[in-house]
Amino acid sequence: MKRLVVYAILALCVTFTVSTPLMAQPESAPSGPKAVVEEPLFDAGKMAKGEDVVHDFVIRNEGDAPLNITDVRPACGCTVAEYDAVIPAGGTGKVHVVVETDTFDGGISKGVTVLTDDPQNPRLILTVKVLVKPLVLVRPGFARFVQPQLSDPGVVEQILFTEDFPKLEILDVKSPYPFLKVDYRKATDEEKEEKGVGNQWVLTMTLVYDEAPVGALAEYVHVATNHPQQKDVPIPVSGFVRPMVVLTPERANLGSVSISEEPTTATMVLKNYSRQDLDVSVAENTVPGLKVSVEPVREGREFNIVLTLGHDLPMGDFDGIIRLNLNHPKKKSLEIPVHGTRI
Repeated sequence: MKRLVVYAILALCVTFTVSTPLMAQPESAPSGPKAVVEEPLFDAGKMAKGEDVVHDFVIRNEGDAPLNITDVRPACGCTVAEYDAVIPAGGTGKVHVVVETDTFDGGISKGVTVLTDDPQNPRLILTVKVLVKPLVLVRPGFARFVQPQLSDPGVVEQILFTEDFPKLEILDVKSPYPFLKVDYRKATDEEKEEKGVGNQWVLTMTLVYDEAPVGALAEYVHVATNHPQQKDVPIPVSGFVRPMVVLTPERANLGSVSISEEPTTATMVLKNYSRQDLDVSVAENTVPGLKVSVEPVREGREFNIVLTLGHDLPMGDFDGIIRLNLNHPKKKSLEIPVHGTRI
């Protein structure tokens, strides 16, 4: 019995001796590129509004093959000026990031996604944090215009001031539109903001609707100052210049017209968006056989322009002009092109 126990112990010892070296073998390190970001988060601290945040993120390749950066995708408000597309084994590369603070206030965080061919880490997230604080303050800080063409000029005033720089001066002002006039002068004591110190300025923005085209407004007035930390003060301009009158459709393209026993009619809608009520009448019609009438839908604001084509309309193509009289002091008439074919 003792001999059996000894044999069993010897067998276990042999098994342990054989298996131990197999368990202790280290795993081989994977080959290929290995992307490591030294500092994925950059906190720029406090910066003046309008000042750019510029930073180089360092990416290290700890692998044994070149690391390829296949794409870099910045978030809105953030741009990537350049980056190293290939980082050699054991080397480092940079991703150059710029965050423009013109349109931001307070604490912001902007991310950049870096795509690589590292199979273990194909997506790197880089983040820029910054506290944006305007040093030259503006009240109200924006200008919005929403009147139709030919309206009286729209005027918005701004007060520019600081809490730490009493010698503030405006050096220059740039308007984004030729029809937006910008003037400035020193504020009177009654106009000054209580929190401001020293020089304060009144900035007057005047939108000349007589010159403005129809369309959206979405730009910035830039004010150059002598403030040592905020040379540029951007003021957003938004809104929409609407047409004074809208005709739907814009042209009387009547297509192919076949007239049976009853005359054929077509209706156009004229809407008035000006502040003044309009009287509308037919001044001229150059298409023979076409009758034009104006029917008020909402007095002074909306009208149906009814076109009636009768049997006296000549066969074949017809072209002409309908001219409407408008009693607006700045827009006296409206021309409607007419085209079609009687078959």
